[in-house]
Amino acid sequence: MTKLHLASLALACGLASTPAAAHVTLETQQAPPNSTTRATFRVPHGCDGAPTIRFTVRLPEGVTNALPMPKPGWTLRTVPRADAPAPTGHGAAPQLSEIIWEGGSLDSAHYDEFVVRLRLPDAPGTLLYIPVVQDCPEGMQAAWTEIPEPGRRITDYRMPAPAIRLLPRN
Repeated sequence: MTKLHLASLALACGLASTPAAAHVTLETQQAPPNSTTRATFRVPHGCDGAPTIRFTVRLPEGVTNALPMPKPGWTLRTVPRADAPAPTGHGAAPQLSEIIWEGGSLDSAHYDEFVVRLRLPDAPGTLLYIPVVQDCPEGMQAAWTEIPEPGRRITDYRMPAPAIRLLPRN
């Protein structure tokens, strides 16, 4: 192959992988089951050029503790899980269904991260999907909420939810 062909092939491969890089992802994508992990949601862009003004994490069943990290310039709000038992013990907090950062502005040309400390479920060998939604001005939204159905791959979806693979037991 000539240098021109190799350069064209490299460019084509780079362009083919570009959409996957645009998704909201988790920095760490695997963890032991029944453990505590630092979930860092990486946000690479806004909504079709508009800034992100609200970022919502929807916690799945089985996550029994979630402590969000405040972000300067953003208001942090949490929504307790309606059916959860009352918290007990030292440092106990209510189980959450949603964590919402709002009131800030993440320009679409910039990158940022939103962090939550999570207690993961005891479900070795499974993928735990954590849907997130970016809200932008004028009702624009990027909802990274698609969870693959059995037999389908995450690459079959346009707006896949970020996921953590819970490792098998040793």
